[in-house]
Amino acid sequence: MSEGKDQQIIIKKYKKGGEEGHGGTWKVAYADFVTAMMAFFLLLWLLTMTSQQKKIALSHYFQNYSIFEKGGGSVVATIEDTPGEGLFDVGKGKEVAPPKTVMASELSQKIKRHMDQNLQRYRDRVFIVEDDGNLRIEIVDTVGTSFFTAGGVDLNEDGKALLKGLVPVFKGLDRKLIIEGHTDTTGSREKNWDISTQRALSARFELERDGIPPDQIEMVAGYASTRPFIKSNPADPKNRRVSIVVDYKTPRYQPSPGQIMQKPPLPDSPLGLGS
Repeated sequence: MSEGKDQQIIIKKYKKGGEEGHGGTWKVAYADFVTAMMAFFLLLWLLTMTSQQKKIALSHYFQNYSIFEKGGGSVVATIEDTPGEGLFDVGKGKEVAPPKTVMASELSQKIKRHMDQNLQRYRDRVFIVEDDGNLRIEIVDTVGTSFFTAGGVDLNEDGKALLKGLVPVFKGLDRKLIIEGHTDTTGSREKNWDISTQRALSARFELERDGIPPDQIEMVAGYASTRPFIKSNPADPKNRRVSIVVDYKTPRYQPSPGQIMQKPPLPDSPLGLGS
């Protein structure tokens, strides 16, 4: 009996489930909250630092993005022009529209659609070629047809109508244009140099008269028969052509406000070319 009196009584206490409370879970929630706030303020800062043109382009991209479309494009998408207006044209009470950034492949598709809808009768005489990053619009002669007067350097009515019809596609691009003239191998070499150069100048004059700002045109050049379109047959009439090259290799073109607001006055037709 004495041994029983000397034994110590041990009492164990157990906490019921949940008595430990929230423990460290509040730290996780707080970390999530801080991360979200950082992301929010970073977004606000980016919106402040981004130009209006890029905001519009990014908005257009995410509104039209599809995982099923062919990849390889740029984040900066097309800024569509207002129907019936060039992007450099400003109506009463309207703001100046920004230049549009268009990839060469996208511009190629736009030109083809534009040709099909508005210039179908010339579709078999216009070829669109992506050339080492640039986009070339080859406006060719065919057997019995030409966009110039017979043996001359002045645009005929078809030539004027075609270039005027293409202006809405080029007007507003933030890329410069190169105008080239080419001939086939028929005729004298010396005469072909003159004809190719003057035809390119005639096309330049017509484009400017129809609304292309003069400083959007980067260069005008004549190549005679040195750069045939149909290499297998230098005498093919398709080698007699004017090429409009959209230059994607030089820095982007930014029109001045004065050129956006109105068409510049044009001088008399150069080299006696028809107006």
